[in-house]
Amino acid sequence: MFKFIHTSDWHLGQNFYGYDRAEEQRDFLAQLADIVRKHTPDALLVSGDIFHTAAPSNAAVNLYVNAMLNIHEACPLMKIIVIAGNHDSASRLDSDRRLWQLADVSVLGSIARDKSGQADLGRQIIKVGDKGIVAAVPFTYPMSFPAVPGHEVERSQRQDDYFQSLLDHANSTNAAQLPVVLMAHLAVNNCDYTGHDRDMIMECVTLESLGEGYDYAALGHIHRPQQVSGRARYCGTPVPVSFDEQCEHSISIVEIDAHGTMPRIETKRIKNIKPLHTIPAGDPVELDKALEILQQLNPNDRGYIRLNVQVERFLPPGAQERAALAVKDKQSRFCEIKRTVTAALQHHVTQMTVEQFNKMRPIDVVDQYFIETTGQPMTELQREMFNQAYQLVQEENRQ
Repeated sequence: MFKFIHTSDWHLGQNFYGYDRAEEQRDFLAQLADIVRKHTPDALLVSGDIFHTAAPSNAAVNLYVNAMLNIHEACPLMKIIVIAGNHDSASRLDSDRRLWQLADVSVLGSIARDKSGQADLGRQIIKVGDKGIVAAVPFTYPMSFPAVPGHEVERSQRQDDYFQSLLDHANSTNAAQLPVVLMAHLAVNNCDYTGHDRDMIMECVTLESLGEGYDYAALGHIHRPQQVSGRARYCGTPVPVSFDEQCEHSISIVEIDAHGTMPRIETKRIKNIKPLHTIPAGDPVELDKALEILQQLNPNDRGYIRLNVQVERFLPPGAQERAALAVKDKQSRFCEIKRTVTAALQHHVTQMTVEQFNKMRPIDVVDQYFIETTGQPMTELQREMFNQAYQLVQEENRQ
């Protein structure tokens, strides 16, 4: 039996509205070490987005290093496998991968290539003793996958060809019929990415693009935990990255008896010592009502606060300052006001084609924006000021 823990999307070093999240991230990593100590898995799989940025601070790197060593000490015989996500720097992770091998940690920042630039499939295959085989694929843009030696396929088909070839390679040496696990950091079509900004979801792939021959796909990138199929899963973020990630955060413990059998999956909830609260959690309310609720918070409750406010046009002056003042003597930290415009103004949103937009004058575009955001057109003075500014820009461009 192959027993492993699947986790991803730690986003260490995230700056959250100016607040440092090191304390709660350190607490999660301590919880993870305790889970490892208790369950003694054969492997820990970290499916990308270790850091929140490609250039993490020294503090974030130290948090990562200390946590990995603590986790290793919690179960010295456990194999740890880490792949890069889209938030990570592949070269940074690759730079010290040989050093990490001393602690039985395999780090894969980028896809291995041979001297000719083609795929070196063998270097992506990691055998976990006599328990299982892991085919690890760090984040790579679809058009950047290397060609597989001997395969003549269009560049647009290289990703699909790579995944299938990698799994074929893993199974070709699997005489013992050990469970085969695929690791990847990407977005699969039709997954639930509630909580993500749409701009964060890059090219999506079909589940079929991941190929055939794996017993479990340990996926990262999507923050909401979910089964994509009986054999493929997003474990989700252990600590929420945004206010819209309103779901239970956890890690997954997976057991697979042998190649070809279905995985058994257990989730372990991760407690967040600084929760993210939207006030109120349901429908938006007027600012004064939201501030009243905010003032009634328990002074000892810890967490981050977003107010859920409904306005006719815009927030009144000083709204942010009033919210910050309401929690001045509390442990919670105010972050932002989520503004919802009343339905009476939403009918102003105009749909148009690209051709129609291209025919509009700059002043018409700005005027339309004013109508859709404030419910009324610009005044004559505002139009005059815009025209003067536009003329100055045109004159500078001609010089």
